[in-house]
Amino acid sequence: MGKINNMFDDEFPSSFSDDPKAKKLPPNRIRKHTVTVRLNDFELKQVNDSRNQLSKSCWLRSSALQQLPPTVPEPNKEAWHQLTASLQKLNDLGSFLLRRGEDAQPLSQELTALKVKLSHVREALLTLDK
Repeated sequence: MGKINNMFDDEFPSSFSDDPKAKKLPPNRIRKHTVTVRLNDFELKQVNDSRNQLSKSCWLRSSALQQLPPTVPEPNKEAWHQLTASLQKLNDLGSFLLRRGEDAQPLSQELTALKVKLSHVREALLTLDK
């Protein structure tokens, strides 16, 4: 699975900090350009239907930069959420096994293979409609 948003990284300042230096964006991250887009009623409806909770500008920016989160077909949403929860539990188990050291390495390799297979199933849910 690819990275969903590669524009941001660990150096991005926190909005929860009271430190004024932490809130200042580096010059290459400041959004200073404006693009105006005119849409007809049908196009606006399509944007509104697609954007979910995102603002129009955020959705259009993400769409243009090909950084939209995956859209899961309605019949697959429950399976998507269950696989997400399962993968998180496997990640927790993997962290535990890493702390156990070399004794757990064979099990850790099996766990990694299982996570890869579940990730492939999860990706397949993005295209299956039934």
